[in-house]
Amino acid sequence: MRAQEIREKFANFFIKNGHDKHTSSSLIPHNDPTILFANAGMNQFKDYFTGKANPKNRRAVTIQKCVRAGGKHNDLENVGFTPRHHTFFEMLGNFSFGDYFKKDAISFAWKFLTEELKIPKEKLLVTVHDSDDEALNIWHKDMGVPLEKIFKLGDKSNFWEMGDVGPCGPCTEIFYDHGPSFSTGTPAGCQEIDDEGRYIEIWNLVFMQFEKYYEGNEIKRKSLPKPSVDTGAGLERIAAALQGKYWNYDSDIFSPIIRDLEKLSGQKYSDPKAQSPMRVVADHIRSATMLITDGAIPSNEGRGYVLRRIIRRAIRNLRELGIKEVSFHKLVPAVFESLGKEYPENMANTALAQKLLELEERKFLETLDTGMKFLNEALASLSNKTLAGDVAFKLYDTYGFPLDLTEVILREKNLSLDSKGFDDAMKKQKEASKKTGKFQTKEGFEKLFYTIKEKNGGTKFTGYSEMKTQAKLIAKENLDEVTALVFDQTPFYGESGGQIGDTGSVMEGNNTLAHISDTQKPVDGLWVHYSKDADALEVGKTYTLNVDTERRELIKRNHSATHLLQAALIKVVGDHIKQAGSLVTEEKLRFDFSNPEGLTRDQITQVEKLVNEAINQGNQVCPEVMSKDAAMKKGAMALFGEKYGDEVRVISMGTFSTELCGGTHVNNTRDIAYFSILSESALSSGVRRIEATTSVTALNRLEKRSQLFSSIELMLSSKDENAVEKIETLQAEIKEKAKKLADLTEKLQTLENKAIFDQPEMVKNLPFKMAQASEGADLRKLSDTFVAKYPNGIVLLKTKNQDKINVLLRVGKDVKLDCNQILKETLPLINGRGGGKPDMAQGSAEANINTQNFETKTKELILARLS
Repeated sequence: MRAQEIREKFANFFIKNGHDKHTSSSLIPHNDPTILFANAGMNQFKDYFTGKANPKNRRAVTIQKCVRAGGKHNDLENVGFTPRHHTFFEMLGNFSFGDYFKKDAISFAWKFLTEELKIPKEKLLVTVHDSDDEALNIWHKDMGVPLEKIFKLGDKSNFWEMGDVGPCGPCTEIFYDHGPSFSTGTPAGCQEIDDEGRYIEIWNLVFMQFEKYYEGNEIKRKSLPKPSVDTGAGLERIAAALQGKYWNYDSDIFSPIIRDLEKLSGQKYSDPKAQSPMRVVADHIRSATMLITDGAIPSNEGRGYVLRRIIRRAIRNLRELGIKEVSFHKLVPAVFESLGKEYPENMANTALAQKLLELEERKFLETLDTGMKFLNEALASLSNKTLAGDVAFKLYDTYGFPLDLTEVILREKNLSLDSKGFDDAMKKQKEASKKTGKFQTKEGFEKLFYTIKEKNGGTKFTGYSEMKTQAKLIAKENLDEVTALVFDQTPFYGESGGQIGDTGSVMEGNNTLAHISDTQKPVDGLWVHYSKDADALEVGKTYTLNVDTERRELIKRNHSATHLLQAALIKVVGDHIKQAGSLVTEEKLRFDFSNPEGLTRDQITQVEKLVNEAINQGNQVCPEVMSKDAAMKKGAMALFGEKYGDEVRVISMGTFSTELCGGTHVNNTRDIAYFSILSESALSSGVRRIEATTSVTALNRLEKRSQLFSSIELMLSSKDENAVEKIETLQAEIKEKAKKLADLTEKLQTLENKAIFDQPEMVKNLPFKMAQASEGADLRKLSDTFVAKYPNGIVLLKTKNQDKINVLLRVGKDVKLDCNQILKETLPLINGRGGGKPDMAQGSAEANINTQNFETKTKELILARLS
């Protein structure tokens, strides 16, 4: 049975049993700082488990994309060397949010495996938590599983938790028996199920009963209001079992990637030497592709750092396969042969994944050379046959060398690694990260608004068609410095999708009772208005809500221009361009997008021109509500990682731009009037930022620039292009004169400073000079002049440089004197700091300090050390 058929059977089985199918959430958790990546199907339902929110249907089914490559759940180092570990995998899951519990959950799982998938019952074994006799009895008495095939295990195996905080509870796991030929022998003191060679866990049923949370710096646990069920079955493991394969990599899920790897390398997967590298690459291309197409960008911190590690580990294994050219990105299409049908939103970003992976591989190959140079230098200075652990860690942490790469190189040279030293360095870094990276939640704040929504329902938004609405005040909460107001309906746009919230007023008749300074949506479907002067408002009364229309119109123009900007960037730069963030205010728009390099001046000009042409075309801006599938077929672009409902709002501007968007927009592109780019800059690795403005603000900017240019023309007595030429000529003249002045200054200083070396005194028959050089002089160059003239001389130089005094002590090559040691002893006399080598040392101190004692003591030490 192929993977796609298993996905379909799973979803259909639970839909028939009253579950709603939810699309997979993004791999990049939004509004959840407690996890690095989506690592389980239950992540998107956390608020349902904790009771903060109530679902429409208390039963759900998903096929969730997951990554476990960092944080609490990290399988990275095992990938490629065990049959079942992956960084990216698909979790088939069914959920009960306070509906059914243990008996139904166990019954559903058993029926699906034995009746839908027709797995023989004798091939299945189960484990339960050692305190959970209820689950044991259900398995034995209701499902008919023999007691000898039910194993009791402790917290380590059968208590599940999402992370340091969040929902958790005991679990029961289902194992598939691959047969005695795969037995590796049960370890001493363990139960039969601990023989992981033969038995593979394929499904975990978690009985959510608790929630872990922070109270100050302490983690505590409390019971959930309604016990729930969270299950997860590994698609890769089930597919392998149903296809008669022991290694997940041998199933149809990985076969398209393995096929392309064979073509690229000229090697066969059947060759034992090629298998581990191919498995590592096959796994890592899936996780790298899916992470990038969900919005992750390779970088040196956080999620981006984990992604970069995955990519670099894969590239190393490509080299193991003999593939020297840049090739990792060529495997992206093969990833979507297996995954594309289930995750069309990721497949739509194929070009971006290919572009970033190609760039990363090229960059790593350069880093590889630098790292190899560092490693070779470290190996050249080895006093024994063991590389220090901290050196290996620096290779890993600074140069991006996977540990296994360092170990391979060492083995080739018959050297070993101080593994304990490496582990200690890693532990030290993790502890430092843990101190600064503890996750906190705004539980109380969210709970307040969830409660308001559950009690009164959501807010009806009327602001697409009107700026003034009669609305009933249904909740009023005093927060720290503002009052939060919730109405049954509102024309105020709540900040989302990059567009800032509306401002305006609350009126009764002709009287203004309160001013709205911001509008937010802290909970999906609930608009919250913030005011600092709402004392007169009463819950239950009806008021007139007025949006600041002038401000909204400016915001609309900038928002619509953002859509045109993205479309223009795709046309000019390439279809790998994806939005990575935005901000739309009344003054300007800010658009962040994925691109590995900065735009050229010509590209910026081209983009600006295309947007203004689209504005002048006067296309109607058409909002339509349709199904997500229909929107995708229409070619609508979606935001990275956004979770959309069954119905979406599509904004079309002629044929130029089609996007999913819930924001407010102009009626016709001509309403934007004019578009002007303010700046283009780097935001982070692989992400660029454009700031721009439109309409009145853009025209005012152009008028100011025109006036400024007119002033420049007047000063230069030149017009238009002639003014530019004249400025270029003046710049060239200034540059040339500055160079001449610098040369003359240097010559003058050299003449002045050479004179200070005449007639040095003799100290122990050696020429010695203590001299004050001209301000800002290069002491090192001056000392070169001195030792060239007096090869066995000693010189102590001093100069003022801005607000510092710089000093330098130097000796000729034949003089046995340690300059570094002398300055270490005398610089503290002037509160100075410095150092260097035995033949030359430097230091500095504050300019207002008297240096006489320093000079005297330095000379005394020179005399003493020469005796």
